[in-house]
Amino acid sequence: MSDQSPQAKTRKTNRGWLRRNVPKAVIIVAAIAALTLISRLPTRKQDVAVSEAPPVNVTVLTVAAEPEFADTFDLPAVVEPNRIVTVSAEVAGQIERIPVKKGSTVRAGDLLVELNADLLRPRFESAEAQTRHDQTEYDRIAGLVKSGASPSRDLDNATTQLTISKANLEQIRATLERTRILAPTNGILNDVPVEEGEYVQPDARVAEIVDTDIVKVAVQVPERDIGFFATGQEAEVLLDPKGKEKPLVGTITFISELAHENTRSTRLEISLPNKQRLLRSGQIVLARLRRRILKDAILIPLLAVIPMEDSKAVYVVNSATAQRREVQLDIIRGDRVQVTRGLEPGDRLIVAGHRFVAPGQKVKIVSESK
Repeated sequence: MSDQSPQAKTRKTNRGWLRRNVPKAVIIVAAIAALTLISRLPTRKQDVAVSEAPPVNVTVLTVAAEPEFADTFDLPAVVEPNRIVTVSAEVAGQIERIPVKKGSTVRAGDLLVELNADLLRPRFESAEAQTRHDQTEYDRIAGLVKSGASPSRDLDNATTQLTISKANLEQIRATLERTRILAPTNGILNDVPVEEGEYVQPDARVAEIVDTDIVKVAVQVPERDIGFFATGQEAEVLLDPKGKEKPLVGTITFISELAHENTRSTRLEISLPNKQRLLRSGQIVLARLRRRILKDAILIPLLAVIPMEDSKAVYVVNSATAQRREVQLDIIRGDRVQVTRGLEPGDRLIVAGHRFVAPGQKVKIVSESK
């Protein structure tokens, strides 16, 4: 058995624990006290010099108003002939001669197709002879009635017979004339779908004439713009022969009363002379239409405009600093846009370097744009 009592063993254990842990506790307390003292020491403020941003190099444009500005826009259009005339036979007969060739130019009254008239000429000569006879008989009876040698009913019969003879003669004459089918208008003989020796019936198509001395340029104008136009106004047609744009001036001759059901666009026709044959049917051209003439319009480069979240803005130079202006825009023409609010003539608009400035920032003008 051990000579030590339980109480003695407990005291010995406690003394051992204290020897191991007291130094650790002292170190922790000292560290906390040191940190507290350091945090309470006064700190020395350091003055940091703020350097001013250098001016931004910019290019400016002095805003000016144009006295008159034509509000125009271009639309694709199609060239159409002034008229397409289908020529048909009016009497039956065999084609004896076609003196013209497809593609040739014809004038009104030119012979296109001639039908064989061998059966009609004897009938015409017979009717002509009958009419001469009835005319002679009428003159004779009229003399007898005038002298009282013949009753008036004989003159009535002679008059009726002469009228019938003349009508028959005119009918045969008209039929004979229609064996010569003539061009009803000037133009290009676009098609001759028959051949010599062919037998044709009345209403058979024998020729097609296209009138391109005057052409129509058809363009579909959007619903929002059609109200600016009226017949009689001038319009330009642009074509590009051999890489050189050539404007032709025409007149608006037709505006449809009905808009297209799907596109809501309206057909507008521009007529213009085409004696030089610069325009061909089916050709795609540009129609330049003028809505109106604007007075004192301000136009600026489109690239000078900065899109904002809910507006548009530009920068101008004011006393060597950049000033932001919100602007209202309207017509875009190529690389320029019309400003209707926010700029005045004489303002110095920043057109290069404006995306590197902010309101109130110093700027340096390095060049003037024209």
